[in-house]
Order: sequence, then structure tokens, then C-alpha cells
Amino acid sequence: MSIVDIRVPQVGESISEGVLVEWVVADGDIARIDEPLLILETDKITMTVSAEATGRLKTTAVPDEVVQIDQVVGTIDTSAADGEAVPAPAAASPPRVEATPEAAPRPSLEGLSPAVRRLVTEHNLDPSQIPGTGKDGRILKGDVIHFMKQGTAPVEAPPTPAPAAPRRQPAIQPEGERQTRTPMSRLRHRLAERLVEVQQTTAMLTTFNEADMSRIIALRSQYKEPFKEQHGVGLGFMSFFLKATVEALKTVPEVNAWVDGDDIVQNHYYDIGVAVSSDRGLVVPVVRDADTLSFAGVESEIKRLALSAQDRTLELSDLSGGVFTISNGGIFGSLMSTPILNPPQSAILGMHAIKKRPIAVDDEVVIRPMMYLAVSYDHRIVDGREAVTFLKRIVECLERRERLMQEE
Repeated sequence: MSIVDIRVPQVGESISEGVLVEWVVADGDIARIDEPLLILETDKITMTVSAEATGRLKTTAVPDEVVQIDQVVGTIDTSAADGEAVPAPAAASPPRVEATPEAAPRPSLEGLSPAVRRLVTEHNLDPSQIPGTGKDGRILKGDVIHFMKQGTAPVEAPPTPAPAAPRRQPAIQPEGERQTRTPMSRLRHRLAERLVEVQQTTAMLTTFNEADMSRIIALRSQYKEPFKEQHGVGLGFMSFFLKATVEALKTVPEVNAWVDGDDIVQNHYYDIGVAVSSDRGLVVPVVRDADTLSFAGVESEIKRLALSAQDRTLELSDLSGGVFTISNGGIFGSLMSTPILNPPQSAILGMHAIKKRPIAVDDEVVIRPMMYLAVSYDHRIVDGREAVTFLKRIVECLERRERLMQEE
């Protein structure tokens, strides 16, 4: 018998522990080398850990348990694969339902993780109706919870009398309880600490402006199809803003600096963070050397980082070293907000929803697609003049400079 220990991997010098969120492979099932085995959450990142060998899994740590770096949380018996084909993971047997003319066949549960399988079974859900955000469309636990919160009716739900008047679908919660209490995830807890720390240790101010997005929308429409055919990736708004941000940082280098004690550290590179919301909290993966990338390079890297955030395959190196951050609250419908600094950076750009509004152009009132922009900055190092000039430069790049697309 050959036993391989499963150890909590090193994920960063300052990280000593984490939480085992979920076993992707169930205890007693066959784990396969280089395929997802467990999900680990630390105060900086949530990641999927792959199996280092193929064999039968035996777990010694349970979901939601705090584990130490290098701790053994289970073993893989590789002899289960010696001399014979490794069987596919067995699907959980659904509860027996007595056949009736009205009963629909139970949807297949094969390929679901134990946690997802349990939720689907307990709430009589049809997995084929649940959109998966994991790798290759894999259904994650958060996908099931989001699906239930939408109030979608479960499979084989028992018949209930029609109510006299339409009633709102109640939230999913234990029967009889008016409140539930759930511990913060380590990622959320650390994020909360950092946000409070920013408010206490910086002199944060915000300046606002607005951009006419007509030209950007027209450029996207003009280049959309040929761009995708040539590069195999879509052309989004974020690449325009990232390019405009680099131009503005070159124009106003004071923004591309940060305070370290009594010193000012000036950056001479352009690693731009792009805030991404995931089911475990906010993460800010970094597009490296954005000034050297083409539009296609920017779009490809943003797509890679966004997919990695959803699949929990981001590495700590993907999240460190950014000099500036862009946050797009507009995808959630935000019209205006005050973004909070991402330390030790000295500024952050907030994008918002595009809304058609009447504005004055050459003494005439016209309807244009407008976006409010916000730049929050650390007044200890960036003065109002620099902050306003920086934001105006971004607006100019978006409204008046088509050369942003000339390289394509």
C-alpha cells in the first residue's frame, strides 16, 4: 500500500493558516492527479488545491475547519489504482421516490461535489437548471445558494393549495427562525480590517467627473467583430479605461507613488489592479506591465484573471504588487460611489453605470451616454490639483483620443 499525505500548501510568506472550505472529492472516492481536490480559503485568497496523486481519498479534516500551513488533512491510497482501471467517482444515490404518474425522473447528480450534491438533494433542485460559474461550467456551492435565493421552484416540490393572493417567495432560511448568524469568511474578515485601516491611516478624498462614452461605444461597435475574429477575445470597456489610466499615470506621476513611513516611493512601472467580485468576497488581481500590452493583451489577461477568480485558481502572485486599482461598480448598476483606497496605493478609479442624459454641446442640448467617474486619493501625497488633472486626463483619453485604438 502506498499512502500520499495531503498537506495544506504554502500560499505566501505571511500566511500561516486557512480554512478548508470544501472537499471537492468525497471521502472514500477516487481522487485523480492534477484534478481539483479541496478548496482552501486564507485571509488573502481562496484557491482550489489539486491532487498530487491518483488513488482513494481518506479525509482527516472536515469542511470549515481551521487548518495550518503544511498540516496533513487527508491521505491518498495510490494502491487503489495499481493494476486496475480507476473507476469514475460514484454518484450519490438519490432518495427513493415511489413512482407515480406525475413523478418526474430524478436528475443525475454525477460530477457534483459533495457539498453541492447535498444542497441539491436536500432542496430537490434540478442541477441542469443551475448556471455554473466554475471551470468548464462546474456548479459551485455559491451557484446553488444564489439559485435558491432567486426563488426558483424545486424539482418534485409537493403540491400546495393556491393562495388567495400572490405572495412573495420567502428567503431560504431555517423554519421558525427570523435571523441567522454566519461567521465571516477569513477573506471577508481581512477585507473588513483593511477597509477600516485605510480610513484610519490615510487622508482620503474623492474627486468626481463625467465622461461622454459616445466615442468609446462607437469604437467598440466598429472593432467588435474584427477584433474578436483576429484575437479570439471580446473587446470590453475595461481595456479602454486601463489604457486611459496608464496614460494619466504617465501624465501625473505623483499618483503612481505611495507613502512608506517618512518616505515617498515613486513607481516607474504600471501594474494595474482590476477589482473582481466573487462569491467569497472582493479580490483585486493585477494586470502586469499594462503599458506594454496591446488591447488584445489587456483583454486576454483580464479574462484569464476573472476566470481564475471564479474558479479559485488565482495565485498569491496574481494579487500582489499593483500600483493603482480600477473598480467597476457600474456592472451592478451603481450610478455614483466613493471607492476606498487599496493600500499601499495612493489612488483608485471608480467606474459607474452608463446612462443617457441631456448635456450641453456647442450650446445645444443633446442626449449622450454618460458615465460618472470617481478618483479617491491619499491627500498626504496627492494634492487636489494632481488628482483633478489625473481624472481629467482619463476623461480626455476616453472622449477625444482615438489613438488608443491605433495599435490594433
